[in-house]
This record gives sequence, C-alpha cells and structure tokens, in this order.
Amino acid sequence: MTIANHVGIHASQIVDVYEQIHSMEALTINAQTMAVFDRFLGLLSNEHGSEFAEQVLAEAKIKAIKPQIQHLFSLASSMYERHWAERLVNSDAPEQVLREEYPYFKHYQRATGLEINAINSLAVEPVKRVLMVGSGALPLTSMALYNAGLQVDNLDIQQDDLLLGKQVCGALSADNQMGFIHNDICEQADLAQYDVIWLAALVGDAQLKDKIIAHLYEQMRPGAQLVVRTAFNLRTLLYPSVDEAGLAPFQLKLKIQTYADNFHSILIAHKPV
Repeated sequence: MTIANHVGIHASQIVDVYEQIHSMEALTINAQTMAVFDRFLGLLSNEHGSEFAEQVLAEAKIKAIKPQIQHLFSLASSMYERHWAERLVNSDAPEQVLREEYPYFKHYQRATGLEINAINSLAVEPVKRVLMVGSGALPLTSMALYNAGLQVDNLDIQQDDLLLGKQVCGALSADNQMGFIHNDICEQADLAQYDVIWLAALVGDAQLKDKIIAHLYEQMRPGAQLVVRTAFNLRTLLYPSVDEAGLAPFQLKLKIQTYADNFHSILIAHKPV
C-alpha cells in the first residue's frame, strides 16, 4: 500500500468515527460512548510521524470538519470533567475515587510534574504564586500545583464550572487556600502578582488565543513565565494550537512535544526583562 493510500484510509477512518459521534442522539458518559471516543483519540495519536500527520491534515475531508471536531471535543471534554467532578464531590472517599477510578489521574500527575520541574529549572527566582486560566470543573492541575507548595489562583469564564471546581478542591483538600476568580482572562487585571500563568489547552479558539496572549503580555510582570498547553500533529484536530510564532512577543524558553498517552504539548515562555 502506498503512503497516499494509507493517508486516505486514515483520514476516512477519522471522518467515519467523527460522524459516528456526531450522529449520537445525545452525548452521555457511559462505556459505549467512551469506547467510541477512545477509538477516535487513538486515530489522533501523537505516535504518528509529522510527515504523515501533515498529509492527513491536508486532506480536504479533514479540513472540512476540523472546526466541528474541535467544538465537539470541547463539549465532550467539559461534560467528562463535570461527570467526574460530581462523582468526586458526592463521594465519601474522593481521593480514592480519583486515584483508583479516574482514568487520567496518572497522566495529570506526570504532565503537571513535568511542567513544574520545567518552570522551576527556568526560573531566576523561586516560583511562589501561579494562576491557572481555564481551571474548569475538574482542576486537577491546580491541585497538583497546590500540592507542590505553590499559591494557586483559578480563573474560569464559566461560573458553574468554577464553582464545581471549587467544590472538588474542597473535597480533596478541605483546608486549601486556593483562590477562585470568575472572569474573562482578557478582562483580568492584577496579573503582575503571578510568577507563572498556566493557559489550559481548551481556552479559546485560535483567534481568541492571540488576543489572550497579547493581554497576558501587557499585564504580566517582566521575568514571569507563561505555560501554554497546546497540540501538534493530529492532535491539532482536538485543540486550537499555538506555535512558537504565536507566542510573540513572549520569548520562548522551552518546547516539549509529548507522545503516546499525553494529550497536550507544552510551550514555556517568559516576558523579557
């Protein structure tokens, strides 16, 4: 089989599974639905090489549905987070449920641990206070940052998700002192107090991300770091991605392309002193 045939077949499989998901009467979290989503995520694995991924992404049938895929994945991700957030809040043993039942717990531990090590390695002064933008209903990154000894504020434009996320953090750590801010990041001032700002992968579309990054650059203090969760290769079908050029005028300090079961790639930049 030629590479062109392989590309065409792979693109068709992506379209087929997307249409299967899109045709569901309602998105619900159950074993059957999750099996379909797992198959879809498998087709978008970062294990595929860049050359192959670029050819698949260039297929007309893929270009035609890319915006719809990103919208669907955003809705599904929010629903999945709320599902698990409610399970944790309503559980008598939330820590046990998180560690033993939530499928992506180890992923979050590894990914956030990698980011924390990176920002500490790059920082001139010790990192103390951080902001998580797009913390959502299941702020596991924020909990990991808090458990690493950082002062954490959470910001989300969706008030219901923010309040549910606050309940989750209370269930997992009753005495935590994290802050919770309901706001549009583009309207948020007082960003100079943060040593690092995290930008979640699903915050904003490609155009809005440009506006957000410009606002962050204007408001953050010189020397502060920005951690941007993004995507590359076939994963760009899921997330509005940011590349190195999209971070300007921030100065890129580290680029981490993740593979296998890691969902996002990482860009770390700082505002020049």
